[in-house]
Amino acid sequence: MKATGIVRRIDDLGRIVIPKEIRKTLKVKEGMPLEIYTDQEGGIILKKYLPFSEFSSLAEEYAECMVQQTGARAIITDREKVIAAAGGAGRGLKGQAISERLERILDDRDEQLPASERKRFIPVTEGMEAGGDQIFSVIRSGGEILGAVFLQAKEPGRKLGELERKVAAIAAEFLGRQVNV
Repeated sequence: MKATGIVRRIDDLGRIVIPKEIRKTLKVKEGMPLEIYTDQEGGIILKKYLPFSEFSSLAEEYAECMVQQTGARAIITDREKVIAAAGGAGRGLKGQAISERLERILDDRDEQLPASERKRFIPVTEGMEAGGDQIFSVIRSGGEILGAVFLQAKEPGRKLGELERKVAAIAAEFLGRQVNV
């Protein structure tokens, strides 16, 4: 464990405040669920609860199916990283942190982007170059945003249509139903 030198007292309701510096460093936001563990020395360990990450093998299989049916690259994320990717160069993205722009979109409770933003390329990871057409759908469970499903055209001139939009929406709906938040 890493010592921070920060000491906090428990209030009369049994609460403790996690310092802002630590929340910012660990990207813990208001309302985010935390798992509580104890260690053998009597310590308490708080860990971000990312229920969707447990389904990465299911997400991998789903991504492969989306690629077979649409011919587009498929990428599935949780709120922090890419948990599944299939189709061409997308495979190398698994495990990479999501981009700050995507993180902001997922933090916004209303994922309906303004019309001017809907057509703009959303980099899934930092440094991702704008490529072909892109469609994404937010994964929700119990009103909580868990991640996103992306379909991206492999060829720069190819436009994705209603089929790909429905496939992404179905994938997001299905994956969201697998998790109980």
